[in-house]
Amino acid sequence: LSVCYRANIWNIGAEGQFTLGAIVGSMVPVLYPDLEDPIVLPLMLLMGMIGGGLYAAIPAYLKARFNTNEILTSLMLVYVSQLFLDWLVRGPWRDPQGHGFPQTVQFNDSAILPELMPASGRANWGFVFALVAAVVVWLMMSRMLKGFEVRVLGSSPRAGRFAGFGLNRMIFFAFILSGALAGLAGIGVVSGEINQLKPVISPGYGFAAIIVAFLGRLNPLGIVAAGLVLGLTYLGGEAAQTA
Repeated sequence: LSVCYRANIWNIGAEGQFTLGAIVGSMVPVLYPDLEDPIVLPLMLLMGMIGGGLYAAIPAYLKARFNTNEILTSLMLVYVSQLFLDWLVRGPWRDPQGHGFPQTVQFNDSAILPELMPASGRANWGFVFALVAAVVVWLMMSRMLKGFEVRVLGSSPRAGRFAGFGLNRMIFFAFILSGALAGLAGIGVVSGEINQLKPVISPGYGFAAIIVAFLGRLNPLGIVAAGLVLGLTYLGGEAAQTA
């Protein structure tokens, strides 16, 4: 989300892009449950990113073409994606051996993100993907021309136009990049923690991400620290309630 916000583009729909990424990335293990091959997991992650990116392209197109308010369109698409997921797991993708519960088949071993180390609990390679993504985005924003373009257009669209930067191109770039990373998060959670699709796959990660982005001052490395702090408060709150 930080890329969108630095470009002064208000993507509030990361939760929906997260959900669509999870759905598209899960197509392989759900539709082909007997397919066990090393290519399955990389294909799922790639499809998750494509799904999230394409879903984010919808509000990008509406803003670039019709100047539609992206806050409203990206937010409303969250509910569309959640209802679509609910329909899938209760209908065409429901596990026929699941005793009527709204869920898909369990993913096979080829479709599950491995743990980082034995006895690490739920820590899986999705955590590493998040760190790599943060470093790559930080390098782009601080060392590359594209990052400079994001910052200039976000600070002053008029100055960006004088510099030859295209505002509409930036709208699509920022939205699609944000959506792709949200989709990667979605398929990472489903593959690494849940191992199947259910009506609810997120406790609100996409909305919490807005808080995390601003706590990290929209700096990708600061966001990593903010995410860890917020995660610790969630876990600490649950532990306090249990105690």
